[in-house]
Amino acid sequence: MRERLVAALVGTVVVVVVVMTVVRAYALAGEVERTAHATVERSLTMATVALDERLAAGRPVTPDFLTALSSGVVNIRFQPAAGAAVTGGPSVSATDREFALDSTRPDGSQLSVVRPADDIGRRISDVLLPLVLLALGMVLAAAAAGWVLARRLSRPFQELAVAARALARGRTGVDVPHYGVPEAESIGAALREGLARIDRLHDREQQFAVTASHELRSPITALKLRVEGLGLHPGLPDDARAEVEELHRGLDRLSVAVVAVLGSARDERGAGARAVDATPLLTEAVERLGSRRVRRRVEVTAPGAVLVDVPADPLTEVVAALLDDCVGLGTGTVRAEVTDRGTHVEVVVSDEGPPRAAPDLVHPESAPRHLAGAALTAESFGGRLMVADAPTHRYRLLLPRSEV
Repeated sequence: MRERLVAALVGTVVVVVVVMTVVRAYALAGEVERTAHATVERSLTMATVALDERLAAGRPVTPDFLTALSSGVVNIRFQPAAGAAVTGGPSVSATDREFALDSTRPDGSQLSVVRPADDIGRRISDVLLPLVLLALGMVLAAAAAGWVLARRLSRPFQELAVAARALARGRTGVDVPHYGVPEAESIGAALREGLARIDRLHDREQQFAVTASHELRSPITALKLRVEGLGLHPGLPDDARAEVEELHRGLDRLSVAVVAVLGSARDERGAGARAVDATPLLTEAVERLGSRRVRRRVEVTAPGAVLVDVPADPLTEVVAALLDDCVGLGTGTVRAEVTDRGTHVEVVVSDEGPPRAAPDLVHPESAPRHLAGAALTAESFGGRLMVADAPTHRYRLLLPRSEV
C-alpha cells in the first residue's frame, strides 16, 4: 500500500513537472534566441554608423577597431570593395550563420555581424540549468513528502494487521490504539471488541486450568476417604454397606472423568507448544514496548536456539509484561536473558534498580494486576514466575525444557 501511494504521488508530480519544465524550457530557449537576433541587429546598426564616421574621417578600419565595436559578443567582418577583409571580435566558424546579418554599403563594401552559436548554446544552458535543478528538487521533495504521507497513512493499517494476526492466533494483551482515520478507527473498534472478548475467555480458561484441580479433585478425594471410612464402620448393615461400595465406585468413575477432562484441557492449551525457540520470542516481547527510545534501554542476551515446551504467544505476553514492569518501575538498563539449565529453561528479566519485592514466587492472588496476569499465564503452561534474591530487581521465569 505504501509503495503504491508513493508511486502514484511521485508519478503525478513527475508528469506535471516534466510537462511544465519542457514548456518552460522551450519558452526560455526561444527568448534567448530572440535576444541573440536582437543583439546581432543592434550590433550591425551600431557598427554601420561607427564605420561610416571612421571612413568619413579618412581613418583606416583595423581589427582593433572592429574588436572594440564587437564588445566581445559578436564577430564583425568588413570587406572593402578592394583589398583584404578585416575581422574583429570572437572567432566564428563557417557553420555559425544562424545568428548573422550582412549589409552591403553604397561603395560596394560589405559589413557582416555574426554571433557564435556555441555562445548561444552556453546561454541557453545557463538559463535551463536552474530550471532543471528546480524540477529535480520538486521531484525529490514530492518523493520525500509522498514517503512520509504514505507512511503516516499506512501505519494504522499495518498496526491493525498485526492486531488481526494476534486475534487470529488467540493472542490477548494487544493494544489497539485509536486513530484519526475513520476507516482505521472502525476496524480498530471491531478488533478491540474481539480482543477484549478473547481476553475474558482466556482469563476464564487460565483460572480454570490453575484452580480446577484443587476445586474438583480435592473434594472428591475427601469424599472418597469419608465413604471408605463409613464402609469400614463395624455396625453398618449389609444393605447399607453395598450402597456405600456402589457410592465408592461412582466416586471412582467421577474422579477418572475429572482427570480426563483436566487432561484434555491441558492438552488443548499445550497444542502447538512443542519445541518453541524462546530467543525470538524475547525479541518480539521487546518490540512490544512503546517507543524506540524505551526499547533502546533493553538488552537481550541469548546463547542461540533455546527450545521450550510452552505456547509461543502466552510466553511472549509474560515476558512483555515483565519487561514493561522493569522499564516502567525500574531504573537503568533492562536486561532479558534466556539460559538452558539442562533440566529447565530460565528467563531472567532485570533492571538496575533496587529490589521492589521480597524473594518469593509471584502469586496471582497477591501480586499487582499486571504481574498477576503474567503469573497466572505462566502457571497455565507449566511455568513458574518468581522474584529472585539479587542486589537489583530481578524476575526469574522457569519454563519446561523441550527434549526435541
